[in-house]
Amino acid sequence: MLMSIESRSTYDGTCGINEEFVTCGIECERSCSNVREPQITCNHMCAIGCFCVKGFVRRSDANSACIRETEC
Repeated sequence: MLMSIESRSTYDGTCGINEEFVTCGIECERSCSNVREPQITCNHMCAIGCFCVKGFVRRSDANSACIRETEC
Protein backbone atom coordinates (compact mmCIF):
# COMPACT_ATOMS: atom_id res chain seq x y z
CA MET A 1 0.00 0.00 0.00
CA LEU A 2 1.35 3.42 -0.93
CA MET A 3 0.49 6.55 0.97
CA SER A 4 1.17 10.05 -0.20
CA ILE A 5 2.52 12.53 2.34
CA GLU A 6 2.58 16.27 1.87
CA SER A 7 3.28 19.26 4.06
CA ARG A 8 0.40 21.67 4.76
CA SER A 9 2.71 24.59 5.38
CA THR A 10 6.23 25.34 6.49
CA TYR A 11 6.62 24.25 10.11
CA ASP A 12 8.73 26.69 12.11
CA GLY A 13 8.66 24.75 15.39
CA THR A 14 5.47 26.22 16.81
CA CYS A 15 1.77 25.74 16.30
CA GLY A 16 -0.96 28.23 17.10
CA ILE A 17 -3.31 28.28 20.07
CA ASN A 18 -5.48 25.13 20.19
CA GLU A 19 -3.27 23.45 17.57
CA GLU A 20 -0.90 20.49 17.71
CA PHE A 21 1.80 19.25 15.34
CA VAL A 22 0.81 16.01 13.57
CA THR A 23 2.91 13.92 11.17
CA CYS A 24 -0.06 12.24 9.48
CA GLY A 25 -3.17 14.38 9.76
CA ILE A 26 -6.16 14.54 7.41
CA GLU A 27 -5.73 17.25 4.78
CA CYS A 28 -9.32 18.52 4.97
CA GLU A 29 -9.84 19.68 8.53
CA ARG A 30 -13.27 20.45 9.91
CA SER A 31 -14.25 24.12 9.88
CA CYS A 32 -17.27 26.21 10.81
CA SER A 33 -18.49 25.87 7.22
CA ASN A 34 -18.73 22.06 7.42
CA VAL A 35 -18.89 21.20 11.14
CA ARG A 36 -22.62 20.37 10.98
CA GLU A 37 -22.20 17.98 8.04
CA PRO A 38 -22.16 14.32 9.16
CA GLN A 39 -19.39 13.45 6.71
CA ILE A 40 -17.23 15.53 4.39
CA THR A 41 -15.62 14.35 1.17
CA CYS A 42 -11.88 14.27 1.66
CA ASN A 43 -8.76 12.96 -0.02
CA HIS A 44 -7.27 10.85 2.78
CA MET A 45 -3.60 11.62 2.25
CA CYS A 46 -1.26 12.13 5.18
CA ALA A 47 -0.50 15.79 5.76
CA ILE A 48 2.26 17.04 8.03
CA GLY A 49 1.64 20.23 9.97
CA CYS A 50 -0.39 21.96 12.66
CA PHE A 51 -3.96 20.78 13.17
CA CYS A 52 -6.73 21.80 15.56
CA VAL A 53 -6.84 19.79 18.79
CA LYS A 54 -9.88 17.62 19.53
CA GLY A 55 -13.08 19.63 19.99
CA PHE A 56 -11.81 22.56 17.92
CA VAL A 57 -12.34 23.44 14.24
CA ARG A 58 -10.97 26.08 11.87
CA ARG A 59 -12.90 29.34 11.82
CA SER A 60 -12.84 29.35 8.01
CA ASP A 61 -9.89 28.11 5.92
CA ALA A 62 -6.80 26.01 6.72
CA ASN A 63 -4.86 29.10 7.86
CA SER A 64 -7.48 30.49 10.23
CA ALA A 65 -7.60 30.12 14.02
CA CYS A 66 -8.87 26.99 15.76
CA ILE A 67 -12.00 27.72 17.78
CA ARG A 68 -14.41 25.56 19.78
CA GLU A 69 -17.06 23.91 17.62
CA THR A 70 -19.71 25.61 19.77
CA GLU A 71 -18.37 29.05 18.73
CA CYS A 72 -19.29 28.51 15.06
